[in-house]
Amino acid sequence: MNECRILALLPFLVKGALSIEIFRAMLAKRLDVTVAYCDDTSALYPSDDMNDFRDSDHLIDLSRESVPSSLGVISKVIEQRNIDLIVQVGATNLYHHLSRWKDERPSLRIADILYNEFGHTLSHFLYERCIDGVIVESENMRDFVRRASFREAPPVEIVLSGVDLDWFTPSPDRAEAGPRMKLGYVGRMSSEKNPLGFIDLAERLLAVDPDLDFRMYGGGAESDAVRQRLAQSPGKEQITYGGFVDHSRTALHELDALILPSKFDGRPAIIMEANACGVPVIAAPVGGVPELIEHGINGFLAAPSDTESIHAVIANWKRAPESLAALKRSSREYATRHFDRQRMLDDYARAFMKVAST
Repeated sequence: MNECRILALLPFLVKGALSIEIFRAMLAKRLDVTVAYCDDTSALYPSDDMNDFRDSDHLIDLSRESVPSSLGVISKVIEQRNIDLIVQVGATNLYHHLSRWKDERPSLRIADILYNEFGHTLSHFLYERCIDGVIVESENMRDFVRRASFREAPPVEIVLSGVDLDWFTPSPDRAEAGPRMKLGYVGRMSSEKNPLGFIDLAERLLAVDPDLDFRMYGGGAESDAVRQRLAQSPGKEQITYGGFVDHSRTALHELDALILPSKFDGRPAIIMEANACGVPVIAAPVGGVPELIEHGINGFLAAPSDTESIHAVIANWKRAPESLAALKRSSREYATRHFDRQRMLDDYARAFMKVAST
């Protein structure tokens, strides 16, 4: 197929979302991409205005449509724009329309992107018979889909995510740790990312080593809960919350190491962004995270409840600052070998074309 006309179904438009980055890149590759989104979550998360899509009439706002009326709106888009491929990216309340759209346009193909085992994944399996291809970003998710699927051989494609290695670079101002080691949380303030668990861990670490600083950055549904928890924390002078930052690089450049305490996760971009900035990561071994961390090369795996192991890593860095400096260098080197964004985008384009041509 020389040309592929894509309709992407998104739940909402959040600034910095990987899915939006992917479809912008498909536009740059001169693919015809229309994006439809279901909800306005700007009160919870910073929103992407998507003006590049809106100005060319390639953005469909379903937030004011009822679930039944969204069926007709999308049916019209599919017909008028001769859509070849629907890419479903978590628009949960549109799953049950997929078979109807395929009945209306038998040549239509559907790809579903699954980042982790939760959220809209149940809907995927309820409607998987009308889905022509599944795109995941880790071996963990590929194996999960194969185990959970009712199909004998579900069509699963792995596309390993990456980051912009020219944008995410080490800060020249933080080549060495300062007088106090700075450990941080950078990400969405939501239950699955476990920001409150980060605060619990920080308090336990401060109890055994008060000579540490902890910094938190990000916005989301648990922002107020984080502020309230910090206001009552015995470590509130050394655990600060900077709120949302426009670019995660800004926050990462403030840190000596990143802590990722997720309860569940896929292949979190923040690990790759941190490594690209020369920041090692201590991460919970959940989802696809273990595929991103090579012990002692770009970080360490430890549950946020394992205070003893995490403290041992930090204490070693403090005793031997040269070991932390070496780990920062090897983290950047690891990122350049494994986390290239352009490779990821090329692989997504190939995956979309593969599903569209089945």
